[in-house]
Amino acid sequence: MDQLIKAANKLGRELTETQIDHFKRYGELIELRSKQFNLTGAKSWERIREELFIRSLRILSPAGGNVPTIEWFAGRKAIDVGTGAGIPGLVLKLAVPELEITLLDSIGKRTNFLSEVVSELELTGVEVVNGRAEEFGQDGAYREQYDLVVARAVASLPELAELTLPFLNIGGVAVLPKSAGIEQELREAEFAAEELGASPAITLTVDSPGSSPADQIVYWMKISSTPNQYPRRVGVPHQAPLLSN
Repeated sequence: MDQLIKAANKLGRELTETQIDHFKRYGELIELRSKQFNLTGAKSWERIREELFIRSLRILSPAGGNVPTIEWFAGRKAIDVGTGAGIPGLVLKLAVPELEITLLDSIGKRTNFLSEVVSELELTGVEVVNGRAEEFGQDGAYREQYDLVVARAVASLPELAELTLPFLNIGGVAVLPKSAGIEQELREAEFAAEELGASPAITLTVDSPGSSPADQIVYWMKISSTPNQYPRRVGVPHQAPLLSN
């Protein structure tokens, strides 16, 4: 756990004993369930620590400027779209307990696993939801109700814009970690982001903490309401992403 503790410290977050215990048990449960079904590609503790936990913590990078700092996350209402094993949403929750988080995934075995983790760790301020972003993005209980939306390794940026931006309230921020080399994706997503109510993207290259490859984190701020027709029906954002003519 030492590397995880040092990574959090580097980001200005000193983990309590309870938080350390939560991360340890969460990692154990990921490792256990990944042996039983295809929960995540990271099946050893070393990969879980580096690729899932520490890499997710990069979202809290204290970069400042025009992107959220670590202090910004406390007390915010967030949703993780396509959360899988809870990455990065549940990691952020464990690091910043004041964060309220909805964990959304379309695969039942994953949401069942997350419910198990939330129950065992006795977490509050966490909602686990099984369903599709296209459907929940049109549900008034979720649409434009969040200060923060995160998603990792879910889709290309033009598609991701339609799956995430409808959840944000005005002034909310989408924080989307991507691998390096997304310049073309960014250009292709400009039309979709504007159409869905976001300001032009800000990108930040983050290569620490941890030993994983550098991430390019994309930030979209919501500046106007998403038109009612978005998101479109399930599967349409993937089959026909919003692109300029």
